[in-house]
Amino acid sequence: MNRNIFLTTLLLGAGALSTQGALIHRYSFNDTAGDASGATLTDSIGGANGIVRGDGATFTGSGLSLPGGGSGTAAYGDLPNNLISTQTAVTLEGWVSVNDGGNVWARVFDFGSSNSAEVIGPGGGGVGTDYLLLSAARGTDYNAQRIEVRNEDPAGGGIATFDSGVATTFGQAFHFAVAWENDGDGTSTINYWRDGIHLTIDGDVGSELGDLNDVNNWLGRSNWTADANLNGTFDEFRIYDSALSGAEVAASLAAGPDTVIPEPSSVLLSLLGLGILMRVRRR
Repeated sequence: MNRNIFLTTLLLGAGALSTQGALIHRYSFNDTAGDASGATLTDSIGGANGIVRGDGATFTGSGLSLPGGGSGTAAYGDLPNNLISTQTAVTLEGWVSVNDGGNVWARVFDFGSSNSAEVIGPGGGGVGTDYLLLSAARGTDYNAQRIEVRNEDPAGGGIATFDSGVATTFGQAFHFAVAWENDGDGTSTINYWRDGIHLTIDGDVGSELGDLNDVNNWLGRSNWTADANLNGTFDEFRIYDSALSGAEVAASLAAGPDTVIPEPSSVLLSLLGLGILMRVRRR
């Protein structure tokens, strides 16, 4: 192939890749094993560090372990405000294990607000008004899960609920990915995978990401105060600024929690480097 044509092909391909979304926040929880009370949750990509609030959390050396229990005292991960409402598309991805049951409506994550306000520390809150949630259980049934988007801040925005039923083995980590993307007309679409199984397919939501008042962005805690906190261990939590495709979710699952699939910028540099090397060698 003519080297100019080859380089043009490389650049066009790299340009297409560079339009894809990027990983913007990554929490790996790989701190030294021990007490995690009040600890910083480091975002190694975006610098949006969170904090552990409440009692009983520990670092395992590769994860953040939460004890479960009432939201008035039990530990949870508190991430910064406005992590997703500023985007037009996101994917929330992670690896987590449920260590024990009995915690009613325990959450994997819940991004939103309680009584339209921010809550600092355990307790407080009341009724979830705006949120995107992924529950680890429906009620106390850990073989049933729910994704829900509520837009009631202000009231009248509606609720979209997507239920699934997957058997949970306590102590065994599973992978989740929730993609939420604006449609451009005031509505949006949800897709959800657990361990690579596409459980919610193009779910219709009557609001957009920008309608979300995401001031309580929590791992392991609900924006409904009466719900219990999760008894579980987070190995990895990530946020992308795009709705990942099924193929991208599958690739990330296969790579595992310790490996990030190369970003488009890395691919671009590699392709350009290859092109330059080929030009040098042909001279």
